Amino acid sequence: MHSIDPADGLSAGRQQLAEIREDPRTKRLARRYAGDPALADDALQRTYYALARLKNLEQIANLPAYFRTVLAREVYRERGQLGAVLIEDFTRVVEARQDAGGPVSPPAIEDAVGFSLQARSWLERFAHERDDLLTGIPARSDEPDRYRAVVCDAAGRVLRDGINGEPSEADTNPALRAAYPEYFTQPDVSPNTLHQRFRRARADLRSLLQAVVSRDELT
Repeated sequence: MHSIDPADGLSAGRQQLAEIREDPRTKRLARRYAGDPALADDALQRTYYALARLKNLEQIANLPAYFRTVLAREVYRERGQLGAVLIEDFTRVVEARQDAGGPVSPPAIEDAVGFSLQARSWLERFAHERDDLLTGIPARSDEPDRYRAVVCDAAGRVLRDGINGEPSEADTNPALRAAYPEYFTQPDVSPNTLHQRFRRARADLRSLLQAVVSRDELT
């Protein structure tokens, strides 16, 4: 990759951004995060445009690492996951350091947890209210207790992954199918019915997380 010339930081920075975006390793990472090629391509492009708007790209000491962080944020946003909020905190800190002047070395992704004062209380709330949360999940299958447990367990993994700054795969079709194959791969139902089951399960999962993490705590 090209080094960034301070005398021409913006154009050189954009050139490096383009190279990072087109790097096969970045594309593989995007597809692993997104679980879908089209979503991955969209997230890569949004990440490029988001970073290209920064004033002083040359101040970011490790631009590839920062690109990957923002890429994770964009995937979170598209999938409506909690982790977008935590990584949003992380990127705001980096951009604030830019505005203050001087070199910027982005903190590790794990440090995003430190920017969310509510992270510990969310996990404690999820654990303490688990029984009530289970009761609130609709009984969608012939085994309602099992369906509720699958949705609740997936929500817990999404919450923990988000707090740790990792894109979660817990609410993807393969993960739900593996957790409850009798419901999500039932052979005598149509593909459209299976699609609706996945969609409703993710909606139930989001509703559960919204019961744990209030909108006010995300602002």
